[in-house]
Amino acid sequence: MPTERRHSMTQGDKFINNLNLSSFMEEHRCAIIIFHDKKKILLQDRRLISKHGEEWGFFGGHIEKGETPEQALIREIKEELSYQLKNYKLFKEFRLQPYPNVKVHYYVYLAPIPSLSDLKQLEGHDMKLFTIKEAKKLKMVKDDNIVLDNLEKHFNLSPE
Repeated sequence: MPTERRHSMTQGDKFINNLNLSSFMEEHRCAIIIFHDKKKILLQDRRLISKHGEEWGFFGGHIEKGETPEQALIREIKEELSYQLKNYKLFKEFRLQPYPNVKVHYYVYLAPIPSLSDLKQLEGHDMKLFTIKEAKKLKMVKDDNIVLDNLEKHFNLSPE
């Protein structure tokens, strides 16, 4: 007569059994870091349009189906700042997981700041220049701090 074998599930087994991989949502986003002399960056006051409790953030947004990251970036900057972006370059691609069921492929670009008078903010409450040190103290989405850390290294700024 065969003996019954009991298997005790570990926490990891329970997690994997309860994990529904189809419940992961993958998003593609783009953002621009508009900088002034590698010392200050332009951020958007998001308090009136916040989706995740953030108060400040980078300009940019979702990449729509059929768009390249560059096309989305140009569209977003036109929509948010009424500005035709021309002088920009890819800074870095990030693979982030800001929430347990959300994965984000984040394309972050750099651009020198044009004259502030060339920018007409159409989305958000305000915009302001911050040092990276100041920006790290703001209420931003968690993953933006990863971007700020990488930017600090890129500009060879020592963390303070």
